[in-house]
Amino acid sequence: MLFYTINNAVIILWAAIFCFRKPTKSKNLIFILLAFSQLFMLMAFRTQIGFDYNMYTVAFRSMANTGFSTLTYKDWETGFIIFTKLLGLIPGCDYQMYMIVLSLIAILPAAIFIYKNSEVPWLSTILYVNMFMFFMSMNFLRQMIAVSLVLLAWHFMKNNRFILYAVIIVFASFFHQTVLVMIPVYFLVKMKPGIKELLIYGFILLWFYTASTNLIDLVTSFYHEEYRESVFIVEGLSFIYAILPIFITVAAFVLIKTETINLTRENKYLTNLTFIGTLMMITMSKHSIIERLSYYFIMFMIILVPVIYQSLKSKGIKYTTSNERVINLTSKKSRTALAVGFLLIILALSCLHFYYGLSENAHGAEVYKSWLHLFG
Repeated sequence: MLFYTINNAVIILWAAIFCFRKPTKSKNLIFILLAFSQLFMLMAFRTQIGFDYNMYTVAFRSMANTGFSTLTYKDWETGFIIFTKLLGLIPGCDYQMYMIVLSLIAILPAAIFIYKNSEVPWLSTILYVNMFMFFMSMNFLRQMIAVSLVLLAWHFMKNNRFILYAVIIVFASFFHQTVLVMIPVYFLVKMKPGIKELLIYGFILLWFYTASTNLIDLVTSFYHEEYRESVFIVEGLSFIYAILPIFITVAAFVLIKTETINLTRENKYLTNLTFIGTLMMITMSKHSIIERLSYYFIMFMIILVPVIYQSLKSKGIKYTTSNERVINLTSKKSRTALAVGFLLIILALSCLHFYYGLSENAHGAEVYKSWLHLFG
C-alpha cells in the first residue's frame, strides 16, 4: 500500500505545483503529461500485476506462434486476437513490448479525455486512480481497449451523432462484447435528470436489484453459460464500492434541482451516465460480474465531479422550498465552504474506495512488482 500511497502523493505534488494556484490550460497540460507519464511507466513495466496477467502471457505466446492459421482463442473476441497476432509479427516484439503497447492504449485516451473534458484535471486524475480505472487497465486487458474506445465515442454521443457513435461501439465489441451495453445507453442519457426522475430511477434500481438474479440467470442460459451458478454470479463485492458513486449521483441531482449545475446537454448526459454506473455498482454488491459493466461509466463520473465542484464554487446554492423558505448560500464564504466541503468528502470517500480495495487485493495489484526489479 505504501508504494501506491507514494504514487498518489507524487500526483498531488504535481497538482500543487501546476494546478492549485491560478490553473491554466498550459499548466493543466503539463500536469497531465507528468501524471500520466508516471502512470504509464508503472503500467508498462509491471510484472505479475493483475489476476489475468499470466493468462495473457500464455495467450500472447500462443497466438504469436500460431500466426493466422486460426482466429480463435478460448472465448476471446476476434478483434483482440487479430490485434495480438499482428503485434506478434513484429520482429523483437516480446511480451514486455506487448504490455508497453497495451499500456499506451490504456493511458493515452484516458489522459486526453481528462484533459479535454475535465474542469479540474488533477481531481479527475486522482479519481482515475482511486476508483480503480488504473488497476482495471492492468487486469482486464481486452475490456481496457473497449473502455478506451468508449472515451472516443463520447464526442459523438454528446453531439448526437448516433451512427458514428454506434460504429465505434460495435468496433469496440470486437475487443469485448460487454461494451454493447452502451448502445441502449445512448438513448437513456437523453432523459432529463431531476428529483422526480431520481425517484423513478430509484424504483427502477429497486426492481433491477431484486430481479437481477432472474435476469442474469436468463442471460447466462444462452450467453457465457460457463458463468451460470459461478462465484461471479452468486457472490457480490462490498457495498463500500457503491458509496462514492451514490454520493456523486445524489449531489448532482440535488444541485440540478437547485439550478446550481447548469443543465447543459453535456452535464445532463454526464449525470445520467453517472446514475447508470451507480446502478451497476450497487448491483455488483449482489453479483460481482456486474463490475465489468461499471467500468464503462466510471470515467464519466470522474468528469462530473469537477462540474459539481466548480458549480458550488462559482454559484453556491440558492433555493426556495415549498413553504417559501429561502436557502441562500451564495456568498463567497458560503461558496468556498460548500466547494471545499464537497471536495474533502469526495477525496475521503475515494480514499476509502481505494484503500479498502487494496486491502482486498483488487485486480491483483496489492503489491507492485516491476520487471526492472526496482520495487519488488
